[in-house]
Amino acid sequence: MNDHPGGAQSIEIVAGEDATEDFMAIHSSDAKRQLADFHIGTLDNNFGIESGDEPENETGFRIFLNHKKWKKVVLANVKEVSKDAKIYRFTLESKDQKLGLPFGQHVYIRLRRKVVDKDGMQVTEGDLVQRAYTPLLTRDDKGFIDMLIK
Repeated sequence: MNDHPGGAQSIEIVAGEDATEDFMAIHSSDAKRQLADFHIGTLDNNFGIESGDEPENETGFRIFLNHKKWKKVVLANVKEVSKDAKIYRFTLESKDQKLGLPFGQHVYIRLRRKVVDKDGMQVTEGDLVQRAYTPLLTRDDKGFIDMLIK
């Protein structure tokens, strides 16, 4: 772990989990070639955190983020800030739900690249892409997460 460019913490955060998709989404082809040297086993698919394991906020609603579990969001709208920067608003599970992210921290967003087939139709079977973003938020925001993306 001492040789990992992201430090030990970036590895420890997924300890005991299947981090294959995360690894494939953010690592270079050189790192992927080294993967075989560090593979120590395969995780049982039945292992994981149950959905009820998320902490509640002060209003009794479950906070949205859980560092051990990916969550789905819905794109609500896009606001143009400049020709190459936009604010993307994503809705959370409930309009009264808080994000649960400490200030100054980031969230990971991941999606599959859109692949255009021969007929010009878009399909979501491309490579998994994952990026870290620091959301635009205030202490009282509930029900959404805004991301400024250039």
